[in-house]
Parts: sequence; structure tokens; C-alpha cells
Amino acid sequence: MRGPTLREGPLVLRPMDAGDERALAPFFKDPELVRLLGLAGPRDDSFLPGIISSTLKDPAAIYETLTFEGRPVGYAFLDHIDFEHRHAVETGVMLGDRALWGRRIGRAAFGMLLEHGVDEMGLHRASLAVLVDNARAIRTYEALGFRHEGRRRQALFLGEMPADTLIMGVLAPELNRVAIDEAVATATGGVSRTPAAPAGGRGEDPTGGPWRLGRPGRWRP
Repeated sequence: MRGPTLREGPLVLRPMDAGDERALAPFFKDPELVRLLGLAGPRDDSFLPGIISSTLKDPAAIYETLTFEGRPVGYAFLDHIDFEHRHAVETGVMLGDRALWGRRIGRAAFGMLLEHGVDEMGLHRASLAVLVDNARAIRTYEALGFRHEGRRRQALFLGEMPADTLIMGVLAPELNRVAIDEAVATATGGVSRTPAAPAGGRGEDPTGGPWRLGRPGRWRP
């Protein structure tokens, strides 16, 4: 599915396309980053073309390239969307450029996409799985209103070691729009957008970082 274009100053989410391959490919060769994404190891140059091709044809997936100051630096997604039950089963964001970590860019981008899902698509729920020791991502998701809903024991093998994942979910009334506003303002260096009433708690104030990959059944080995 082709998604929207969402813009807040230098931070833009736009539909992912084949032209993003060269910019995003290096992120999937960083061993630390791919581990935090839940991948068993770095990926070669054939990986991203397969992702882009499959998602553009998928009516239940929206994948957006995250650009900052005109440069692709990551992506955000809503995947396995169940329109009947208004649920995006797999969601997340990846900020690959380490120089931008700690500026709430990933949090702002993911929050903007979640708002679009709720306000424009009528979604009632979003869920995700995140590596149990990806502390930055977990705190960020908590700040946006996600709640802990369970744990999958030894769900992944990263190298030779098994790893647990946490299951988290957020309902539309729980989405913390104040936290999204604050993240956008911090990320863009500008004033906050028109305030919206918070539906959940403000959460913590973590630094940014990599989140997770998504599409586990199709893209993980």
C-alpha cells in the first residue's frame, strides 16, 4: 500500500521507493544495529529491494522512508493491518543514523505515523515486538503510550544465543499526543504543534535509537 507524506519541518515521512535502497542499505550491515532490530546478522544488497517490492504490493502494509533535512535516515511502518478489526499488528520505526540518536527523531516520526493510522485510517490498536534488552526503544514506546502485554521467551536466535522479545500494544485513546508534540518540537528545533489532549501518561524522557524491523515471518531467516 502506498502511504501518506507527513511533514514537520526538516522531518518527513514519505512512501518508501526503490531510490532509497542505496541510502538505507548500510544500516543493515551494522552488526549492533541489526541485532537490535532482531536480525541474526547483517544483510547483503539484495535485502532492501525485496522489502520495497513486497511492501508496495501489499494492501495491508505501509512503509515510510524517514528523511531528515532531505536525507533518508530510517523508516517507520504499519504492517499486517487488519482493517476489519482496526488493528496494525506489526508496527515500529528504525533510525539508522547514529549521529541523530538522542534527538527524538525516531519517536516523533513513529508518533506521526501512529496519529495518521488513528485519525485518517480509523485504527483502534497498534502492537509490536521488541528485543528485551533494547532499552531505548522500550522507553520510547512507553512514552508514546504503549503498554507491556507479554513476553515471548527465546523468540529469536541472534548468533548462537536465544533472546526474548516483549509484546507491547497501544489503543487509540491511549496514544500520547502530548509526547508526540514534544518529540516533534525537539526533533525539528521548532515550537510544538497545536497541543492535543493527552490520552495516556507522558512517559519517560529517553534518548532515541534503533527500534525494530517488522515483518518477522517474511524477512527473518
